[in-house]
Amino acid sequence: MSSTINVAELLARYAAGERDFKGTNLRAINLKQTNLKGINLKSANLCDANFLDADLTAADLSGADLTQASLQKADLTQTNLEGANLRRADIREAKLHGAKLGGADLTAVNLSSADLKTADLREVVLCGAELMHTNFYKADLRGADLRGADLFQVHLKEAYFDEKTQFDPGFNPLALEMQHWE
Repeated sequence: MSSTINVAELLARYAAGERDFKGTNLRAINLKQTNLKGINLKSANLCDANFLDADLTAADLSGADLTQASLQKADLTQTNLEGANLRRADIREAKLHGAKLGGADLTAVNLSSADLKTADLREVVLCGAELMHTNFYKADLRGADLRGADLFQVHLKEAYFDEKTQFDPGFNPLALEMQHWE
């Protein structure tokens, strides 16, 4: 059973040096513009949470439920989001340099203008995702499912793909200078 805490309690405990909040129920919590570097929210309930412009650098959000969460303009550099549920999340203009998203569900997510340079996106589901102006430079998309994703004006140069990566019929990853992983 997960515990539920409010914003004031979370921020007070974080300010006192506590970082481990794994499995906590923070549904619809408003943490916009907060500094939560290195926080552990593994397997936490973060549905509908607001992390607008928050600093979550090096945080552990693996296995967390971030359905419909707002991570717009958040700094998620080096953040672990492996296996997280990010369905319909708003991640526009977020910074995800080197983030780990392996196995995450990003169905119908909005990643417009997000920066995923060198991010690990192996085995992610990006079906129906809004990706306009998203930067995937040198990101690892091996085994990712991009069917139905909006790839208009997406920067995919030197992003990695393999025979398991799924694109819409007719899409040519080599035409966008993606790198085939052998």
